[in-house]
Amino acid sequence: MARNSLGKTKLFNRELYDRTDGIAKEAIQKYLIQNKHIIRTTKENYSCDIESISEDGTLCFSEVEIKFSWEGEWPKDWEDVRIPYRKQKLLDKIGRNLTFYVFRADCAEAWAISDTVIKEHASIKEVPNRYVPEGEKFFSIPVRNIYKITI
Repeated sequence: MARNSLGKTKLFNRELYDRTDGIAKEAIQKYLIQNKHIIRTTKENYSCDIESISEDGTLCFSEVEIKFSWEGEWPKDWEDVRIPYRKQKLLDKIGRNLTFYVFRADCAEAWAISDTVIKEHASIKEVPNRYVPEGEKFFSIPVRNIYKITI
């Protein structure tokens, strides 16, 4: 566990990263290409996961995560999607045209959450979890304010 200006955060886990990063990036690339984006880069640069250019020429940024506890249909009692508050650094650095994609375990569906939605609808909550039992903050975004995509 690390502590910084954002509170307690999960330490980087190389094994988890190696297991998830490639498959989530491949899934979102497929989606972006189907939606007429040109992939600019997927190279690890300690910023967002993918840069693409939309059909209208807009530079877009995508950040991906896999929520392994989400299997099958999204549970009706899960009223929000959580993004680690440590991702605030991306919002600060990139500022606009940033979309977070939170994938189901099989990467067949994802919630798409724009930077605008986070700024307008997210609350910040401390959420105990398997990696940080107390003190880690998350953006909590109500599912009524976001949409699901199918890959």
